[in-house]
Amino acid sequence: MKPFVFVKKIFTHYKKIPDILAGRITTYLHNKNHTSNNKTTPSKVQINTIQAFLDRVGIKNGDVLFVHSSWENLNSGLITAPDLIKTLINQVGEAGTLAMPAIPNTPQINGAIFNVKRTPSAAGMLTEVFRRYPNVKRSINLNHSVCALGEKAEYLTKDHHLSETSWDTNSPYYRLGEFENAWIVGLGVGHRLQVATSLHCVESALWKESPYFKKLFRNQVCYEFKDSQGEIGQHCYKQRTGQIYTPKIAKYFSKDELIEETIDGLEVYAIKAKTLIERTVALGKEGKTMYVWPIPWPWLFKSK
Repeated sequence: MKPFVFVKKIFTHYKKIPDILAGRITTYLHNKNHTSNNKTTPSKVQINTIQAFLDRVGIKNGDVLFVHSSWENLNSGLITAPDLIKTLINQVGEAGTLAMPAIPNTPQINGAIFNVKRTPSAAGMLTEVFRRYPNVKRSINLNHSVCALGEKAEYLTKDHHLSETSWDTNSPYYRLGEFENAWIVGLGVGHRLQVATSLHCVESALWKESPYFKKLFRNQVCYEFKDSQGEIGQHCYKQRTGQIYTPKIAKYFSKDELIEETIDGLEVYAIKAKTLIERTVALGKEGKTMYVWPIPWPWLFKSK
């Protein structure tokens, strides 16, 4: 190996160390400071207690429901994935829409191939069972694909392969915020918005005007996809970097806005998508962000 190439590889490797350390520290702090004392793994949750939580939140027929889940925490032995999906579908009814992440289990690298009908979801067992559900639509996006079923499914998923970033205005995540009755719910994925992908709409909305958020999208990935009709296409997207600590942003939501409970040992939360997206974008313009690395220096949030 040539000396220059060797030195370059060493430099690239060590340059990643602060990012890795920041990620590990924030994960540790989140688990230490924001894990419910009543959490158990696995939980003892049942279908009726999940349904009761959705009822208390006010999720009803005709609503849009986006669910993040962890089957490791959900799997009490008292429920099955198909039964839970049926419950969620019934909660929003025929006029409503159920959606979940369906992140492909394919490496996110240049030249990857994504088959929208065949590539499994790596976002948890519940999402993979839902992906195979009859009439479910799936967005074309190697980075953060989404599956949806119901009234708004086509609108949510149809343009994701046109996104410059995976959470911009063409994405299902951003489009959730267009509906007054769209909810984001977490089942077993922690509190304080530890998993809430629509949080990334803020950098997708502001990266062209904010020097800080622009730093997060330095690389581009181009891949090939096969759509539901078997047609071949190509999509390129900006790949996000950086480390986050979501309690930094969760504190700006009231208990009535960000509803958090622990039911039968399962941490759950619910928040209106519109509230989440609009608030975080407004905060992002003020330099208030969930990011900890790269360091969010105040002067980097000034518009061009």
